[in-house]
Amino acid sequence: MKKLLSALFLASSVVLIAQPKGKDPKMAATLTPGYYCNLKGDTIKGEVQTNPTNGEVDFYQGFNFKLKTGKVMPISNKKAKAYGFDGRNFTLIPFDAGFVYIEYLAQGRLNFFEYKFAGSVAGKPGIESIYFIQDTKADESSAELRELKQIKEKFYKKDIKPYMKAQIATWENLDKFTFNKEVVGNAIREFNRYYDTSPTQVEVEAEKVTGEEKEVEE
Repeated sequence: MKKLLSALFLASSVVLIAQPKGKDPKMAATLTPGYYCNLKGDTIKGEVQTNPTNGEVDFYQGFNFKLKTGKVMPISNKKAKAYGFDGRNFTLIPFDAGFVYIEYLAQGRLNFFEYKFAGSVAGKPGIESIYFIQDTKADESSAELRELKQIKEKFYKKDIKPYMKAQIATWENLDKFTFNKEVVGNAIREFNRYYDTSPTQVEVEAEKVTGEEKEVEE
């Protein structure tokens, strides 16, 4: 019996040594091909970490990036004005007394964006979203539509009607009461098909690759 207790004590000691108190095991970075555009306008290819420490909301504050050679480095919103990976593209905007990244949900004449942050859902901690819309080709009489506008999910159709009035049938097909980002995104992409004849800006930036082997500054 004493030998058994001694063996158990030694085993537990090994576990304690292997896992120091207060330190959680660090998750290995999962990387996928991506790019970012620095403040000079250069587009740099490499790999973006897809499993950030705090989950999905981290993508809207910054990202981790690895060149072909070197280690994974954090890239803050002070170093990159846009980035993307796995078909997802983000751009930097001034917001809430600082700068954040917002994600393109649709792009063309009308841009539709989402910003996610840690908030509360039904009174419990959860991820909240804010949505924006922008008309990149609004004429001078509607120049204010070129600026980003936040869409309120309640009575959202009123907010987006001025942007879609040129194709009012597309707007009318949207549900009056229920906001659904996939449905709204599909409607905006349908609207954009009437006007888009060239690659989107994100596609152009992703193809314009310079300084691929540049060292990422701290």
